[in-house]
Amino acid sequence: MRNSLPDSPLDFILQRSVFRLDELEAVYEKVESRPKSISRTLEPHLASGRIVAVRRGVYVHSGWVNPWLLASKLAADVVISHDGALSFHGLTGVGHQVSFLTAARTSIVRHADVIYRPLQVPKVPVENEQHDREGQPIWVTPVPHALVDCLAFLDRGPPLDELMEIFRSLARTADPSRMIRYAKTFKSPLLMSRLAYFLTCTRYDLSIHDLQVLNGATAQTPTHFRRSERSREDSLIRKWNLIVSPELYAFWPRHH
Repeated sequence: MRNSLPDSPLDFILQRSVFRLDELEAVYEKVESRPKSISRTLEPHLASGRIVAVRRGVYVHSGWVNPWLLASKLAADVVISHDGALSFHGLTGVGHQVSFLTAARTSIVRHADVIYRPLQVPKVPVENEQHDREGQPIWVTPVPHALVDCLAFLDRGPPLDELMEIFRSLARTADPSRMIRYAKTFKSPLLMSRLAYFLTCTRYDLSIHDLQVLNGATAQTPTHFRRSERSREDSLIRKWNLIVSPELYAFWPRHH
């Protein structure tokens, strides 16, 4: 739940390391100040460098800022996803990119060596988790969805060897059935083959139903894991009709 509004705009600015202009306007509306006073309140803080504008209508305090809280302010409906969700859940470091989903048209933001990269979707997913940072709610995709998202959009996730190790670390806790159900919503046989490969390599306990779903939804003809990258050293995994690089093939269990 959001904190109650501060008693004054100045309190609001001092108490929030990240804020949107429309949030500050709500404070003015509460205390019945004139809207034109907003710029007079912000100007001295901007001039001194105490706060900076990372984009029009979004301000942060100088110094370190919680990257997921900042991402959550870049549109009204943000759901932190992909690499951003993995880092939020403590599965990777923040690195140099935080991805997020939004139905709004918005652009990339760069701040403190981090790229905040939107992925526009028709509507943000309903199944997401609400968390709290600095007394403010943020929404993040759950771990099973974040793993699938990174396989669907390879440039939004960690290197594949790191992603494989994340899958392996979660083999006893993450629900493969949930991943499979979510992956089916993409209607992509390639994604299903990628997921099947990762689940097999990291030895997830797949039920007969899981295997039936995968067998019916994976690629029906040999398909490259990453279609833009092919070499003569690639190997075909007939079980999932997936052609993988030598680096990925190194993870394939030999008994298969």
